[in-house]
Amino acid sequence: MTETPKKNTVSLDQVLRPQTRLDLIFDVDLINDYIDVRSAMVQDITERNVIISQSDPPIQRSMVGRSLEATFVRRTPATEDVIRWGWRCQILEFLPNYKLNDNDESIPALAISLPTPNGGLTETNARMDYRLSITSDKKITIQTHPSFGRVNLLDFSAGGVLIGVPRPPQAKVGMRLWFTLFFPVQSAPGQQTTINGEAEVVRVTTNEGEQFARVGLKFLDLDLNATRSLQKAINFYMLEEQRGRNRNLAASTPAPTLGS
Repeated sequence: MTETPKKNTVSLDQVLRPQTRLDLIFDVDLINDYIDVRSAMVQDITERNVIISQSDPPIQRSMVGRSLEATFVRRTPATEDVIRWGWRCQILEFLPNYKLNDNDESIPALAISLPTPNGGLTETNARMDYRLSITSDKKITIQTHPSFGRVNLLDFSAGGVLIGVPRPPQAKVGMRLWFTLFFPVQSAPGQQTTINGEAEVVRVTTNEGEQFARVGLKFLDLDLNATRSLQKAINFYMLEEQRGRNRNLAASTPAPTLGS
C-alpha cells in the first residue's frame, strides 16, 4: 500500500536554495530492483528554469528532452520534520561552460524545467525509493530466512533491500520469505524500530572473487505505518549525507584572501 503524493501550496523558491543537493530520478523498476538516481547540485533558480551542476553519474547531451523527477530533502523549521519534495521536470538545455558570475570558473551544467502550475511541487512518498547504502555507523540490520545463513545488509529503500548471503546462495528468484528489519530511532538513542513483513527474491547475483552472493528482496504489501517509518529513516540519513558533503566541501574550499 502506498500513499498518493499530495499537492502543496508552497512555491519552489520557498524550499529550494542554491547549493541544495538534488536526487534526479530517471527510471524506477521495482520488479528488477533497479533505480536510476543521479546526484546534482542546484546552482541557480531563475524565472524560467533551475540550473544544476553536471550529475553523478553524468547526464549525456543526448538526454536533453528527457523527463525525470527532481527531488530534495528539507527540514521544516517549525516541526523539525524532514520532508522530501519533488517535481516532474524536463532537461531543457546542456550548458558545457556555465558561469554563475563573470569571475567564476566555468563548469558543465544543465537547465531543467520548473514545476508546472498544474503539476506543481509535491511531497514525494515511497514510490521514488531512493536506495541508501549501509555503513556500520547506521546500525541497520535485517533477519531473513534461516537457510540463508549469516546475512549482511548492503542497502535498503522503502521498496526493498539488497543483502549479502554466503555462497552458494540458498535464495531463488521468486522465493517469498518473511523478514525483520531493525533500525535505530533517531529521536531516542538506544531504541530501535522493528518492521516485520514479507518479501520476494527478485535478483540473485554472484561476482567472481566475492565470498558472498547478492540477493535483492522486494517488499510485499507493507502497511502504511511501516512505509512511513522506512521513508522517514531514509530521509534522515540522506540529510546527514548531504550535511557531510557540505562540511567536506567547506573544509576543502580555500578561504578568500583580503585585498590590499
